[in-house]
Amino acid sequence: MPFLIDGHNLIGALPDLDLDDPDDEARLVERLQRLAWRTGRRITVVFDRGAPGGMATSFSRGGVTVRFAPAGVSADELMIRQIRAERNPRGLIVVSSDRAVQEAARRQGASAWSAAQFRAYMERELGEGKRATEEAEEKPGVNEAELEQWLRLFQGKGGVRE
Repeated sequence: MPFLIDGHNLIGALPDLDLDDPDDEARLVERLQRLAWRTGRRITVVFDRGAPGGMATSFSRGGVTVRFAPAGVSADELMIRQIRAERNPRGLIVVSSDRAVQEAARRQGASAWSAAQFRAYMERELGEGKRATEEAEEKPGVNEAELEQWLRLFQGKGGVRE
């Protein structure tokens, strides 16, 4: 089964990549190329902004196709269009933490994985689990998703308010 991946969702789920790093997309694509080579699965990764919209031929190789959403179109929108246009959606695994993308995938009969689920799969296939866990332990603090969850939990209950 091929993968259709929201690249920035996946970068945010990996402990050793950072969305603020100007090379984050290239580093993710390199890892996905190793995964494609090892598993034989085709991978399409979609990013918001970046190269002029469309396929990024300089990044696309080794079983990985890279697409950047054009101006005015989000990666989520591009992924939903691609899911709807897929000839065999039941043979597709869509990787996104966005509910609308996951719902679109399921409506078409595709499988939907969160970025965290794909991270676990990728670590297992590439033998990165222990290294990634060690690197995550080196990064103290709370990530943005955790912070938002805590803020939602405590807002209106005597906790933090804006």
